[in-house]
Amino acid sequence: MKKKNWIVVALCIAIVGMGIGFAALAQNLQINATANITGEWDVRIMNIHDSGDWGGEGSSTVGTPSFDGTSATFEVDLEYPGAWREYIINVQNFGNIDAILDSITGISAANSAAPSEIQISARVSSPSLGMTPFTTTDTTVGYTLFPGITVDIHAIFVRVEWVIPPDGVESVIPDVKSKAATINLNYVQNT
Repeated sequence: MKKKNWIVVALCIAIVGMGIGFAALAQNLQINATANITGEWDVRIMNIHDSGDWGGEGSSTVGTPSFDGTSATFEVDLEYPGAWREYIINVQNFGNIDAILDSITGISAANSAAPSEIQISARVSSPSLGMTPFTTTDTTVGYTLFPGITVDIHAIFVRVEWVIPPDGVESVIPDVKSKAATINLNYVQNT
């Protein structure tokens, strides 16, 4: 045989040998894994109580506020302009995921309902924000409620008030002097 043929045969044998060697060394890689989610989301209102702040002696008849999850309903009868009642909503994070109070909603809808003289406002108290001013509209908040924080540290204050009209505007006594309102505390996961 010619030298060229031996080289071709040797190359063919080398290629076949490499293929057999690769096949012998190649194995299927199988990876088995298990992932467990250990996060628990559990943010809810613990209680609502009268703050002790109210306008005027005998100024209001207080219905018992109610709550479900992160929604709170208030019902107050006010007797005269300038009368008001303030409540504190205590919220706690029972889960193990940081929660952010993204917004408080329902205030604008409640204030646009009759009687318009009775207005709902809310503000937040937290170590990071201090005490925010009262607002009569839905509001974006953005404070973090860490797991296990005690209810006294983070609170939402809600005021129900019969608003006194500005100077020069006659005060109208509405036929209905009460209003029920529900506000929602919208928490999201802190990413």
